[in-house]
Amino acid sequence: MALVLAGALLLAVSYLTGWTSSNLVLVGGFLLVFVGVILYVVLTKSTEKY
Repeated sequence: MALVLAGALLLAVSYLTGWTSSNLVLVGGFLLVFVGVILYVVLTKSTEKY
């Protein structure tokens, strides 16, 4: 969940500061959110019994 929060904060801060023309920042924020969601699903599925 921390990666999702970090990605969302990075995207929000970049939007508020007007730094949306940098693809590196936007892709970095997207990747943090995407990897965070994937890891959350994998870890949740691995701890469930069913």
